[in-house]
Parts: sequence; structure tokens; C-alpha cells
Amino acid sequence: MGISTYEVMYIQALDNYPYNVEECIEKLQYVIAGDDEHAGAHCLMGRIYEEQLKDFKQAEYYYRMTLYLDRDYTPVYSQFAGLLINLKRFKEAETIIDIGMKVPGIDEASLIYLKGLLYEKYEMYATAIQYYTDAKKLCFNNYFMDDMDGHIKRVKDKKDLEKKSDKNKSDKKKEKKKKSEKSS
Repeated sequence: MGISTYEVMYIQALDNYPYNVEECIEKLQYVIAGDDEHAGAHCLMGRIYEEQLKDFKQAEYYYRMTLYLDRDYTPVYSQFAGLLINLKRFKEAETIIDIGMKVPGIDEASLIYLKGLLYEKYEMYATAIQYYTDAKKLCFNNYFMDDMDGHIKRVKDKKDLEKKSDKNKSDKKKEKKKKSEKSS
């Protein structure tokens, strides 16, 4: 049994993304029309709606459809969780990440990175740094490691800003207290 026409069209669509979006969409529409249960086509269509059209409701629809069709389709977990994080739907994102971590063949480093991003959004910087470090340990790609180093540096910078901000607030309170004591 050979590769189906729909698989070939999907591979061509994937190859065209993101450089030739128009052709990618044409091929995806052909695949979905002929095989409406093709998880990869639905996931890629979700990416187009998210990244190109900024239509997050449609992107979510396609990601959910992908999960409905094939819970073991690994690329959807990081895409969908990333979308939910960007929409500030953190609990839902964490649930998708946790489910994804149980899928055989999943890119664990990418999901751990997204956990780090969640904790960075929660302003729990030490925890975020730990997740970014854990993602580095799980990856097999030098570029990904470099990215994690950048994330760790950014979070450390945020921690430093937070400390400076806290110190400034403390200093202002002390000044106010001194002024009120002098006027008494």
C-alpha cells in the first residue's frame, strides 16, 4: 500500500508553509474535502488561522478538531497550548500540556518550555527558570538550547527589575514615614 494522494497533498501543503500560504491553503482544502479526518491537515489549518489570519477562534476550532480526530498527533499539543497561553487561558493551557506529556513520541522539551512560559506569565520567575533549565536537559537541538538560555536571561532580568521595584517602594515608604515624623 502506497502513500495516498491526500498524504502527498498534505506533505506539499506542509512544505509550502509559511512561504507560500495561498498554495498551502489550496492543498489543505483539497485534503480536508477528501479526507475530513486528516489530523495533520486540521492542525496546519489551525496554524494558518492562528499565525497568518489572527483568527484565534478558528485556530482553536481546528486544534480541537485535531485532538478529536487523533489524540496522538503530537504537534497539536504545543501549538494549542501556545495559543491558549497567548489568549491568557493559562489553566486550559496547563491541562493541554499535561495531557500532551503522556503522548508517546511527544517533544517533551517544547512542552516543558511552555510550562516555563506559563510560570513566567504567573510571575513565578524561579519556577520558570527551572522549567527552562529542564527543557534544555530534554532537548537535542543547539538552537533550542540557545533559545532557552535567552529565556532564562530574560527571566533573570525580570527578577532584577522586580527587586529594584520592591526596593524603590520600600525607600518611598521610609521617606514618607520620616516626613510624617518630622511634621509631628
